[in-house]
Amino acid sequence: MELDKKEAETVSKAIQFWEETNKLSKEQAADLRSSYQLRNSNVDAVAIYALISAISCGLLAFGALVIDEKWIETLRTKWGISENIFGIAFSLLSAFFVFLAKRRQIKYPQARASNEAYNITIILTVAIAVTYWTRSFSDENSNYAVPLFITAVVYGGIAVLLHSTLLWTVMILSLAGWWGAQTYFWSDGGFRFLGMNYPLRMTVFGLAIWASSWIVQRINSLKFVREITYSIGLFLFLLAAWTLSIFGNYADWEGWKILKQGHFWYWAVAFTILLAGLLYYAFKNRLDTLRDLCLIFFLVNIYTRYFEYFWDRTNKGIFFAILALSFWFVGRKAEQWRNKTVSQ
Repeated sequence: MELDKKEAETVSKAIQFWEETNKLSKEQAADLRSSYQLRNSNVDAVAIYALISAISCGLLAFGALVIDEKWIETLRTKWGISENIFGIAFSLLSAFFVFLAKRRQIKYPQARASNEAYNITIILTVAIAVTYWTRSFSDENSNYAVPLFITAVVYGGIAVLLHSTLLWTVMILSLAGWWGAQTYFWSDGGFRFLGMNYPLRMTVFGLAIWASSWIVQRINSLKFVREITYSIGLFLFLLAAWTLSIFGNYADWEGWKILKQGHFWYWAVAFTILLAGLLYYAFKNRLDTLRDLCLIFFLVNIYTRYFEYFWDRTNKGIFFAILALSFWFVGRKAEQWRNKTVSQ
């Protein structure tokens, strides 16, 4: 069995502990140590970098050849090809790529990274297919949120078929775009929908996605996307809540620029209390993803509040020195708490 460096260290420590506590004999410990070997991390690193380079070059090539509509429109004008034909062509191309991806997944089930990278072609061709299909049936007054919703549904269906977390991620992002565009359409071009501005609307959306991870967990065909749904939903929720702590539920951009930031202090306090509560819950229940994201946004929150309220009033060196000491203290206490927990 091949293990990476971290996995090998964990297994080695476990064997050593069992040997020292007489749970294993020296012979058994030696047999276990010889049952695995360290994976060549350099080869893995080269493979990953090569894969990233290939994806980047592929995206650039696709963008230069397909997304640029000049040559497509030239063909349409010269040969009289309708938008429906392009929609059909890219739909068939998307279906062909889905077939190839499924066959590749069956043939190389261990090559997860390269299989997911291959799905980028599906993402791009589906987007172009839906764009041309919807353009052929719409006019300048149509609701442009509809293509985003159709794209999200297609991505979601293919993600389940291919067990692809990448496609599921793109589906969630497409839904986020649809929600913003659809609420704008429902509000007749206004900045408020049901009394909510954009930051508050996106906070509600992020919360809904985050909460949906508990529903996804209970559906057998969707269990594989539970973690990614949880993480993306939580990130979108915290990101939107952070913007809400800056802008409040204010919908007038020009008016917001005139107001002092202290006018929105209660939004900042609410966001800070929310982060503190989530951090306490995460540490108490050992929820790593929730803990890490909340810590990141807690830092962002502190810097944001400083630039809002204290940038022109305090000495920068003193402020950051106090901030460094406070984080050192928090880190030390967290380490002591972790060691105490492990010893128990």
